[in-house]
Amino acid sequence: MSISSSAGDRKRIAVTEAKERSTTTPPITLSERSMTGLALIRMFVGYLWFQQLFWKMPPDFRGLYPYIIRESQRTIIPGYGYILQHTFLAGCTSLSAPAGCTAFVLLAAGVWTAELLVSTSLLFGLFTRFGAMLATILSLQLYVGLAYAPGEWIWTYGMLVLLALILVAVPAGRRLGADQWLAPRLQTAEQHHRIARIAGWLV
Repeated sequence: MSISSSAGDRKRIAVTEAKERSTTTPPITLSERSMTGLALIRMFVGYLWFQQLFWKMPPDFRGLYPYIIRESQRTIIPGYGYILQHTFLAGCTSLSAPAGCTAFVLLAAGVWTAELLVSTSLLFGLFTRFGAMLATILSLQLYVGLAYAPGEWIWTYGMLVLLALILVAVPAGRRLGADQWLAPRLQTAEQHHRIARIAGWLV
């Protein structure tokens, strides 16, 4: 009786394990060619951000000013325009030039520096996921402020968000980038250092 019961249990366990194996999705491993392709896309996106630095150069960031004005008028989030107008655009006396806008320069310097970090990170594959996270934040801000403005194509900013999210999800800097050298060293160090463990998430 016990022998029969034991054999039945083993059979049920075997059937259960077979079902689990059949329903488990096998992990997908990207080929070397796919990783190289993603690395080239990463570099292209980095160059896109780098190219956008030159029409809003310091010290006055004049090229950025009309876009901040448009964001304050066309944003899709209630209250966002009010915040811009009463903080970074407070004291501005013109709609075409940043005259009297001391707080605008601080905002513009932050935006310009963030875009420089994104372009450097993605072009050189250096802490790529950090650069992609920052690109996601900047792209979302552009989407919120400009996607529905007259003359803008909504998918321009939507695709920027999606491209950045792809580079967050996939470690594209581990091919043709500095992360290829950094990643294994951080994996070794993270057993002993918490900072290395955190940094490992960003490559």
